[in-house]
Amino acid sequence: MTNIPPFKVVNTHFTATPGKIGLLYGERKVFATATLVSSEIIRRNGKVVFVDASNRVDPYYLAKLARYRGIDPSVFLRNAFVSRAFTAYQLELAITEDLGPFMNEIGAKTLILYGFIDLMDDEQVPKKDVFSIMRRIRDTLNLLRSDAISTLLVSRVPHFQLRERERLFESVKRMSDVRYHLEQVDNFERIAIEGGVDGTDNTNSHRSHPARAAELVQLPPGAQKRGSNYLR
Repeated sequence: MTNIPPFKVVNTHFTATPGKIGLLYGERKVFATATLVSSEIIRRNGKVVFVDASNRVDPYYLAKLARYRGIDPSVFLRNAFVSRAFTAYQLELAITEDLGPFMNEIGAKTLILYGFIDLMDDEQVPKKDVFSIMRRIRDTLNLLRSDAISTLLVSRVPHFQLRERERLFESVKRMSDVRYHLEQVDNFERIAIEGGVDGTDNTNSHRSHPARAAELVQLPPGAQKRGSNYLR
């Protein structure tokens, strides 16, 4: 059992070849791990686009990570673009309306999608709409993949109020080329790669680290400029 931090395992494996759909899922720290992955991509001068359906993108945490690495936070954050969604319908529009052209325009090759199915746990969204939204999002992500854009879906294991919709998580797994399962084992966190691009599964683990134990905080009200989907 090696001592490689899960975020480094995911980053190395996920970015090894462009144009894939990955799923990072688990319970505790899954969003913090994803933020660390995205910070590594940004650090290598890569632009990252976030579509956030869980209110988990935290520029303050990203800035802290930049300072930790000796990078000017303002320069670092100029490579992060965020679109937030608060309903399933907003999520669909954020992904299916002009996202590909926008990413090509800014030269971004990585999309991080937080809380992909969380917004489907809503009785105001009819079941038929849920399946239509899922299909259109899947088709868009496949188009991005064909354009060598990689998407990392980030999700906690769902515990829905509408329990029958938890089965949507299996659909998310099926649409993913590779799955990274973040597990807590005693005092260790372990990442298991399921269905990797090399056709094998493997596991790595690490001990807790202060930088990885930090909790994300909500953005203050009004942090996102009205009338603009994508922010630096």
